[in-house]
Amino acid sequence: MIIFLIVALAIVLVRAYYIRFVPVKQVKDIPYRQVAEGHQILDVRDYNTTGCLVYNSKHIPYGYLPRFYKQIENRPVHLIVESQMDLNLASRFLRKKGYSVNSYTMMKRPCKVKGMMYKEV
Repeated sequence: MIIFLIVALAIVLVRAYYIRFVPVKQVKDIPYRQVAEGHQILDVRDYNTTGCLVYNSKHIPYGYLPRFYKQIENRPVHLIVESQMDLNLASRFLRKKGYSVNSYTMMKRPCKVKGMMYKEV
């Protein structure tokens, strides 16, 4: 019985590690200004750390994705994330729900003015 519990715990821990830290395959890192036509930009950064929003993007933090993923159109998705872990979690969740996640942009720099928006150039 104890061996069964240890094996079950090990399986749970390995799965949690895999979901969070093993990189997702076939997701390219490209600047959000170079996103292909027809893709939608989804910003999954946290409200408190985002600061600047990306023009023409939908902002749904990762914590809210399970509730609001149905608001995302059924088109290829470009993710804007703050860390590799956010990318792994969000892309795995969206792929599990049937969305095509093809690319991402990692934005770590804070905004100088809260609420400012990155515009298309």
